[in-house]
Amino acid sequence: MYSHLIKDTIQIDKKARETVQELKTKKDNLDALIKEEEKQLKKAMQKEIKDAVSQLKKKYQEEINIKKEHEKIKFDAALKELHDVFEREKDQWIQTIYDTCIK
Repeated sequence: MYSHLIKDTIQIDKKARETVQELKTKKDNLDALIKEEEKQLKKAMQKEIKDAVSQLKKKYQEEINIKKEHEKIKFDAALKELHDVFEREKDQWIQTIYDTCIK
């Protein structure tokens, strides 16, 4: 009867030692796992930030292109209006300058 109790105690002790050893091994590997996880998280965050910056850059470039085209249209309209005024009034301006200088 006692031999069975001693045998069970030895088995329980053996399992406890194995469990403790596994936990020590996991603890030793934990630092490496944390560093690896940190590395992966850092890489993922950098990719996420890079993608966000890329999207913002694309968005702002599109806005710049739209505004640039809008301003070009406004500039071309102002230039055409200025040219039309010049063509319409140039003879009168020349005559006014001529009259002022001659008279």
